[in-house]
Amino acid sequence: MENTATKNSELSPFEEKELITRTQMGEVDAFNPIVSKYQQKIYNLIYQRVRDRETAEDICQEVFLKAWQALPNFKGQSAFYSWLYKIAINCSIDFLRKQNKRFVLSWEELPQHANETLEASQKQLSISQILEKKEFRNIVGKAVRQLPTGQRDVFYLRYGEELRIKDIAQRLNKSEGTIKTHLHHVHRKLRDMLRPYLQNEPLGWYKA
Repeated sequence: MENTATKNSELSPFEEKELITRTQMGEVDAFNPIVSKYQQKIYNLIYQRVRDRETAEDICQEVFLKAWQALPNFKGQSAFYSWLYKIAINCSIDFLRKQNKRFVLSWEELPQHANETLEASQKQLSISQILEKKEFRNIVGKAVRQLPTGQRDVFYLRYGEELRIKDIAQRLNKSEGTIKTHLHHVHRKLRDMLRPYLQNEPLGWYKA
């Protein structure tokens, strides 16, 4: 006899649409066959990005929970899988963003007077695209390790532990003005070191 997973994976478009409608009307169990149909595909998609089985499973569960919660707003204007795919991508990006705060500079906190070329590059390369690039995360990590010890410590406390400037000053027994100066130099140095990458130019200081 056919197992449930196999049967659900072969749902016809009509059956899928009917199950979606029933779920939207409050029939919770009607969503289960839909989960069974797409669970493996969504898991594979997420695993390709996070490269950890347990993490992929957790995010996969989160995706279907969010899909179930948002299903009343699904109007069927696109294929259900396309809609589900977008949720999975967003959940993966959110995870990567949280995991890589230690290595990825918060672009929103860079000085506003960055030159026009860099600003144009940043517009072309969104933060979600940046976070998906393992190569970029490695480059940022190596750039940070090249900072002077004092600046590197401030960087990790600010972006790794997410401490306020006041708290960093107390931790390092420095004035808040000194911490702000360190952060200013960190932003400037990292911006200068990473600018070639954002402009698709070679990094003279980087060794893989």
